Amino acid sequence: MTLKVAICDDQLPLTGLLESLLFDYRSDLFEVDVYHTPFSLIKALPTTTYDLFFLDIEFPDSSGIAIAEKIRERDVSCPIVFLTSYKKYMEKVFKVNTFDYLLKPINAQKLFPVLDRICHYLDLDSQRFDFSFNKIFYHLPLKEIVYFEKNKRRVLIHTIDHDYEALLTTDQLLAKVNDHFIQIHTSFIVNSRFIKELSSHSITLLPQANSLSLPVSRKFKASAKKQILMKLREII
Repeated sequence: MTLKVAICDDQLPLTGLLESLLFDYRSDLFEVDVYHTPFSLIKALPTTTYDLFFLDIEFPDSSGIAIAEKIRERDVSCPIVFLTSYKKYMEKVFKVNTFDYLLKPINAQKLFPVLDRICHYLDLDSQRFDFSFNKIFYHLPLKEIVYFEKNKRRVLIHTIDHDYEALLTTDQLLAKVNDHFIQIHTSFIVNSRFIKELSSHSITLLPQANSLSLPVSRKFKASAKKQILMKLREII
């Protein structure tokens, strides 16, 4: 497996160091492109697919968060790691489904544990949700499922592009998914990678999922909030 990586930072010494550290971690794993302006990376996005992004947060005329929003228009789940000297942006970066957040200066002790988690994360992406309906077997990548909608034993499986149907109990359904999926209501189990915002009584999904709002019931409010906050802590 080779991961295609984009680094975007206007500090040339830092981009050189980060590229060197990536190859120190595993020389055969990464193919790296370096950008020194947000414009140059955004210009490349329509024609180049990346598996992993490292983005500075602050640029003279833009921000890494603005770049991340452009990335999320095309890919909702690829890991994005922000690089910055400040902690004040943590709440904002969560809204673009950030994987992690590294404080400068960057070194191997900070970077390598993040790379370990990225490799584990991408392995989770290979997991599939297998089910059958009307004698047809389906194998859906878990990362493409936005949420499940339950009505007794009937389950609607919503992906970005299609909806599917299955007959499963809640226990059977939960046994087939990983810990990215959070039950927010008796009727809804949501892929946390698609959650943009959490409010008192609902969650809002990312634009790729039509910015849909789903209810959070009183029964699952505390546990759902705890799990979503745990995802937030993973990037801090």
